[in-house]
Amino acid sequence: MTRGVASAAEATSKQQLAYDYIKEGIDRGLYAPKQRLVIDTLAKELSISPVPVREAIRRLEAESLVIFSKNSGAIVAGADPDLWAEQMELLAVLEGYVTGAAAPRITGADIKQLKAVNGEMAKALASFDLVGWTQGNLDFHAVINRRCPNASIVDQIGQLRSRIAMINRFIQPRTEATILHTLGRDSGKSTLAGHGWIIEAYVSGKSSSEIEAHVRTNILMLTEETRRNLSNSHDRRVSRSLE
Repeated sequence: MTRGVASAAEATSKQQLAYDYIKEGIDRGLYAPKQRLVIDTLAKELSISPVPVREAIRRLEAESLVIFSKNSGAIVAGADPDLWAEQMELLAVLEGYVTGAAAPRITGADIKQLKAVNGEMAKALASFDLVGWTQGNLDFHAVINRRCPNASIVDQIGQLRSRIAMINRFIQPRTEATILHTLGRDSGKSTLAGHGWIIEAYVSGKSSSEIEAHVRTNILMLTEETRRNLSNSHDRRVSRSLE
């Protein structure tokens, strides 16, 4: 390896190190929404120069995890419910396409796996196992995604889900009690029913276009329902605080 190639590889490695470090901090909530990211401080923490840190932050900006403020510089993106809804609308479009495009390639083994995962999700919902529920949902769509012929869109969905998960940490309640109070235990049943429809659509041979349209509409409806429930919960909290 020549010196120039080695230097380029080293620069890329340092940028990836900074990217992973900052992104993990955002994902874990170590950096709160609208918190300033000081490049020099991050560089010292990682024992690297500010250049790869700045490049890593630009990557995170492209993923909507970081924004640049004229007065504050780089800051963690705010927890905006409207931004969450916009991201969910985009997910509806992309996931609808992928679910439909996968239809001709879904196998009998895939159907069996989808049914098994949905069954495990039902158990997770009954016991309010939030971790199991979330992983089950990812597993369900992973079975479908691997049958989609467009890997680029599947990759975009993965990035989009990461952004949505980050926003979720700050706009949605995290404890069992508040989730039950805000969204209700029945909220997850809509997701299970949607999965069941997809499975049956594959089994019965529905067209890709019909599946795409149904999945897109279903996600949009769930998004609006969740946004309405969150808004109502917020109004109740404000009302109680004024009593």
